[in-house]
Amino acid sequence: MVPTLLYPCDTLPCMPDVKRDEVGRRVFLLKQQRSVEGAIAIIRSAQGKKWNDISEEDVGSLRQMLEELWMQADRETWKSYSFSRLTLNDIRVIIQIGYSLKNGMLTKKDAQNQLSEIFGRTTSEK
Repeated sequence: MVPTLLYPCDTLPCMPDVKRDEVGRRVFLLKQQRSVEGAIAIIRSAQGKKWNDISEEDVGSLRQMLEELWMQADRETWKSYSFSRLTLNDIRVIIQIGYSLKNGMLTKKDAQNQLSEIFGRTTSEK
């Protein structure tokens, strides 16, 4: 019979105490990352060979804009976006919005408005 450990931290390493709000932030970021990576996978699949024309730096800009979009949209709206409907031109525009925002040539509000317009055209029918 194996004895039950009442206090596992006495014999096994335990994670340090983490405040609830920190756990909440981590869960939030994990959900965001999973959602964004899922969207990128859908976009990559839909673009097929054309995806090879997009550099890693451009994918980083696209990822940043999708993270921004995920932050501003409620979950139902995010789920309604049809990422497979994005054209290569849409993707290039989104990437350019990311660079413009990063370089201070576009305000966050203007970037959000432009993203909402692009993704509003891709919203899947319910």
